[in-house]
Amino acid sequence: SDESIEVCFEKCECNKGEIKKEASDQSGELQEKVAGFTENDAENLESLMQNLGETFQETLFRKIRESGFTETEIYKKANLDRKLFSKIRSNPAYHPGKNIVLALAAALRMNLEETQEFLAKAEYALSPANRSDLIVRYFLEREIYDIDTINYALYLFDEPLLGNCAGKGHFLK
Repeated sequence: SDESIEVCFEKCECNKGEIKKEASDQSGELQEKVAGFTENDAENLESLMQNLGETFQETLFRKIRESGFTETEIYKKANLDRKLFSKIRSNPAYHPGKNIVLALAAALRMNLEETQEFLAKAEYALSPANRSDLIVRYFLEREIYDIDTINYALYLFDEPLLGNCAGKGHFLK
């Protein structure tokens, strides 16, 4: 029973910090405190979790609706195959690669700021130290959204292409 639980103050020192377990009330419920983590912190974090923003998937399909294009038109403009696009649509936990997210941003004609926000939804960012990112950024800043144009520049600099239907041989035909 709860009453028979005897709670001792236990310390566990490890590289994650000091852990103390203590009785939080007479019923024997335990509250863990880790390196200054308080009940107020837990409440604040819980509040943040209740107000999560749109997921990548939600943002993508909202942007498609707002664009006036069909899903088919967008995935074709992004050089994606139907199977991959279906996986993105049907699996909210699916995490597409950065080149797929960038291809979709170009297909949706997102400006640089919108693309950066879209990448963030998928847990990516444009890096000033990445050659591919600099090439994509160049075209977004100039409002050039044609995937073949962007991919040709990536190809010339021997960088990975956007989309999953784009092979380097595409430009040699």
